[in-house]
Amino acid sequence: MPGFLQRLFTARRGGFSTFSPSNPKNIVVGAKALQQMLSHYTGVPEQVQTIKAIEHQGDEITHDILTKLNQTFITPFDREDIHALSSQLDDVIDLIDAAASRFVLYRVNTIREGTIDLVKVLVSATVEVSAAVHAISTPDRALKHCIEINRYETTPTACVAP
Repeated sequence: MPGFLQRLFTARRGGFSTFSPSNPKNIVVGAKALQQMLSHYTGVPEQVQTIKAIEHQGDEITHDILTKLNQTFITPFDREDIHALSSQLDDVIDLIDAAASRFVLYRVNTIREGTIDLVKVLVSATVEVSAAVHAISTPDRALKHCIEINRYETTPTACVAP
C-alpha cells in the first residue's frame, strides 16, 4: 500500500506535469524550421529531414504524455482532454512535416509569393498555442492567447508584419 499512496500523493503534488515545456514548444520549433527552410530555399531535402526529426520528437513527447497519463491516478484535468490536446499538438507538427515533405515530393524549385507570409502566421499561431497551453491552469491568461489564435485564423494577412 505505501507504493500506491506514494504515487497518489506524488500525483497530487504535481508529479504529473501534463505539458512539459518541450511539448507545445515542439510545434513552434517545427514551424520555425519550416520558415527557415522557405526563407533559405537551398538544401531543401536536408532541411526536410530536420523537420522530420522534429516531428519524430513530437511523436515521442506525445507517447510519453500518454504513457504518463495511463500511469497516473490523479490528473490536473480530464484524461480525455489531456489525450485530445496532446494528440492535436502532435497533429500540428505532423502537418508541418507533411507540408515540408511536399516541397521535395513535388520538386518545387521556387517559393510562390505569399508562402513565407503564411508560414510567418503559422509560427505566430504556434507561439500562441504554446503560450495558451502553458497558461492552461490560469483560464484568463489562456483565453487571451486563444483570442489571439482566433485572430490569426480569421485575418491571417493582417497578422503579418511588413
